[in-house]
Amino acid sequence: MNNRSLARLATLLIVFTTSGCGTFHTTQLPPASIPLTRPVAKAVSIEQLKRLLPAYPIVVGFDVDDTLIFSAPAFNALQPAYPAEIIRPKNYAALTTAQRRQYHQFWNLLNEQYDDRSIPKRIGKALLDLHLKRGDDIYIISRRQGTVPPTNTVTRRLERMFGVHLPHPVVQTDLKDKTPFIAKRHITYYYGDSDSDITAAVGAKAVPIRVQRSLASYAQDVPHDGQLNEIVLENSRD
Repeated sequence: MNNRSLARLATLLIVFTTSGCGTFHTTQLPPASIPLTRPVAKAVSIEQLKRLLPAYPIVVGFDVDDTLIFSAPAFNALQPAYPAEIIRPKNYAALTTAQRRQYHQFWNLLNEQYDDRSIPKRIGKALLDLHLKRGDDIYIISRRQGTVPPTNTVTRRLERMFGVHLPHPVVQTDLKDKTPFIAKRHITYYYGDSDSDITAAVGAKAVPIRVQRSLASYAQDVPHDGQLNEIVLENSRD
């Protein structure tokens, strides 16, 4: 990437900051509605990202599936045994008692056992190491349903996978939108692979950074890398 492209990215960061991204908010915020556009710049490397980050410590957040870990082996091994409309219901309250039992059984098994099959992403390790070395505060926020009753298995597994100590337990939003969870923790930069990660970050006034999704992901939605005016990390599929 040449200096002109890097300057465009720096300008993009300034736009996010002056529009309110990177500032603290305590109110309940919806995800942003952002029209798709052509990518504004080429994807950046880790080294270029270092030059774009503030010189002072910041609060950063990470998605889990397809951002920090490649979790298709876990989902693909377990998901066929459960109906999609039960494990990702449009309305949890409408589930029967038996269906709710199935719902929690799936997510408990995924979080507590099957996620051992997931593979830590190289980019996840590089980003965690970068921000820990900078002295940044790190939150990990997943949209998964949490284990019932709660355990620390997910947090401890990620610490083992990446050889790090996380300053906070992993937050699981129980399939809810991440926007208020990002805002509540005063996160100023948020990494994610999905369009909903990007819009949640912007809605929470955080700067979004896209991690590319593996082509072998279990996820069915189509990510629009760079088309939501976000920074994209190059070579970040694995």
